Amino acid sequence: MANSQAQHFLAPSGPENPDRTKQEFAGAVSSNARADFALSMRHGMVKQTSGTPQAQAVALYAKARKLALKRQFSDAEYLLREALKLDDKNRLIYAALGEVLEMMNQHDKAILAHIDALRLDPSNSKCLSYIGSYLMRLNQDEEAANYFDAAVKFDPNNATALARLVYLRRRICDWTDLNNREKRVQVFRKTDVGIDPFALLSMVDDPGLQMKFSVKAAELAKADTSATKFERPRAEGRKIRLGYFSNDFFNHATMYLIGRQLELHDRDRFEIYIYDYGEVNDHEGRLRAENAADVYKQVSSLENDEIAAVAREDGLDIAVDLKGYTKGNRVNIFNNRLAPVHVTYLGYPGTTGVDQMDYMIADAVTIPEKLRKYYTEKILYMPDCYQPNDDQRAAADTVPSRAEAGLPEEAFVFCSFNSPYKVSPDEFDIWMKLLQRVPDSVLWFYAPNDKVQENILKEAKKRGIGPDRIVFAGFAGQKEHLARLQLADVFLDAFAVNAHTTASDALWAGVPVVTKTGKQFAARVATSLVHCAGVPELAVATPQLYQALALKLARDKDYLAEIKARVNEGIKTGPLYDTEKFTRNFEALLEKTLERFNAGLKPDHISLK
Repeated sequence: MANSQAQHFLAPSGPENPDRTKQEFAGAVSSNARADFALSMRHGMVKQTSGTPQAQAVALYAKARKLALKRQFSDAEYLLREALKLDDKNRLIYAALGEVLEMMNQHDKAILAHIDALRLDPSNSKCLSYIGSYLMRLNQDEEAANYFDAAVKFDPNNATALARLVYLRRRICDWTDLNNREKRVQVFRKTDVGIDPFALLSMVDDPGLQMKFSVKAAELAKADTSATKFERPRAEGRKIRLGYFSNDFFNHATMYLIGRQLELHDRDRFEIYIYDYGEVNDHEGRLRAENAADVYKQVSSLENDEIAAVAREDGLDIAVDLKGYTKGNRVNIFNNRLAPVHVTYLGYPGTTGVDQMDYMIADAVTIPEKLRKYYTEKILYMPDCYQPNDDQRAAADTVPSRAEAGLPEEAFVFCSFNSPYKVSPDEFDIWMKLLQRVPDSVLWFYAPNDKVQENILKEAKKRGIGPDRIVFAGFAGQKEHLARLQLADVFLDAFAVNAHTTASDALWAGVPVVTKTGKQFAARVATSLVHCAGVPELAVATPQLYQALALKLARDKDYLAEIKARVNEGIKTGPLYDTEKFTRNFEALLEKTLERFNAGLKPDHISLK
């Protein structure tokens, strides 16, 4: 238990785009199940650990954690309260109880448990970090950051608190912690505790470090379940049963990308199953997923083991995780066999570290052969680009005028529609230099709240740029966003975490995307997209070349017109928006994984060439 006590009772669930609706969790077991468990305790069916009351309490804590990881929250709560009867001075038990109560939506009781833990040790960095994490999950970011800040002050080596503090501040473009970035990164390199893999993505472009924390997260989230005996008839002579697992079946970036692919699956060869563990909703995205599936199952109320049992009962041949370490994920469902083949795809730009995850979908740009060592999965190489796109997407009927968007009529418009957390001083320094060198230009910046706007204007002022050179854009629906994008001249990408859906949106709208090719998957996505769109020169190797390219596009009208024409041609005739071709290639790769399984071969890297 040493490692799990070093950070949080439940394994970390990564942060996400700030526009994302908070994923709520329901208690996973009934009162009857709890009563049965209590009865088994009284009758000695669950053995009590001998030793001091404190030792017995720690043993119950350990059992409760295993139950909580399986989402048996009521039973975990029962054990933790029994543990507190034995040792009411153990702050770890109070903190664990707080997390379990939170997962049961008992928020008022949860915060009281966290406060009880803090009262036992007011200067304890881990207690402060627990409360910060609780507030973070409630989207009370400012208060959460204050607790993480205090936690780091008491213990500068509290890597979990530090990572979350940096991430929360980056969500509002507060770059305070980036002044000592290398010092901060060294804390992460040295620590053995778990850190949210997603939170680390924007901090440093280091696929080795990403793999370290993905593996750690997978280990911490691995429930103590006995291996299920797995047998499945071969899929020969019948349709392949393909299951997708996610909570993003609503109006979310994942559905904007994959919706058309779901509809285009070859129903003569595949049966499509969707396992939705998200909130019940009436979004167009969810209805589209349900209509595209042969079998759609809402499983949010089920425990992980129960979902796995349902998948095995359905006889899946291939199970696809669409989440990785994004918020609300249940990637640890894949710790046990759901199907002969497990694949992670699309939702998270990095390795899962899950030892039962066989494959990851990528392409030769996002994971070239020399970088495979940073991924625990074998790679399924799509021939063009790993990212699906919807060939039936449409912009709103009316494109706003520049005046309606707040943009000067004659200005050259650089834009950044990345989520603010992706932006660092590294890119911003270059963007401000571009504004200085292109006097009639503005930066059109996505800022979903006042804090982001305030911090960006402050950073611009430090670099000699006035507020009249920054134009802020708020949230817009997908069709409206595609329409307004057409007002931009050049899209400026972020470095460590590129634009993903946002980049393919910009290309669809005919806007060149200037990007720098990094090392980790997240830092290579836009390079893959511009290659697939037929304009590979938009991806460069260094910040200096990035600045030079953006400056050339702004100053050379003929070159800009040529690049825009090629972007438009690439979108119309190239593979990036050829969803039919993408889907057939995707299916062909999946069929090859089953061929290996049926031949008794272990997973290996596969391409269609």
